[in-house]
Amino acid sequence: MSHEGKVKKSIAIISEAFDSYDHKSIAVAWSGHKDSTVVVHMVRKVFKDVPVLAFHNDTGDEFPEVLEFIDRVSKEWEITVLRIKSKSKIRAIEEGVSKYGIKAYISAIRRDEHISRKVERYFSERRTHMRVHPILDFSEEDIWRYIKDHNVPYVSLYDRGYRSLDMKGNTQEVLKRGSERSGRDKTKELVMARLRSLGYW
Repeated sequence: MSHEGKVKKSIAIISEAFDSYDHKSIAVAWSGHKDSTVVVHMVRKVFKDVPVLAFHNDTGDEFPEVLEFIDRVSKEWEITVLRIKSKSKIRAIEEGVSKYGIKAYISAIRRDEHISRKVERYFSERRTHMRVHPILDFSEEDIWRYIKDHNVPYVSLYDRGYRSLDMKGNTQEVLKRGSERSGRDKTKELVMARLRSLGYW
């Protein structure tokens, strides 16, 4: 599929969610990292003048640059940020979905990030909500091309050698020739893979 085809498909998936759920019950995950910022940008295009709700989980170990980026861009884009504080991403989602009555949770995962994500679907029903994955088909190159083509802002850490961001204590700079997620803590990556296989993510 071409890059343009992937973008059209992503917009179509978000549009389907928009048509299927009340906009007040739709939230987009926003870590402040490149992938989720691209998805937030797409959601804004689909929603037009309808307010956008974004989830942000503050683990207590976030890069200050990321927090500043979210504060600044949320004001520029007029996004309401629903803030959750949890060291567990899984618990944060469940808490946010319950607390804010969310029925459709738009996530920025990609199939090429991890083997466990290769079987994910665009719409994945969970016990309490629908998980929506509009950029499953994107690659890292697609993300950066979209950012360039649409002049999407991104956190300055990427200009300093980071390719995939996680919590501050779990992330290191990655050389361009390394894999995108090789700067992340390996033990945590294995644990997350196991949890996904059990249906927690």
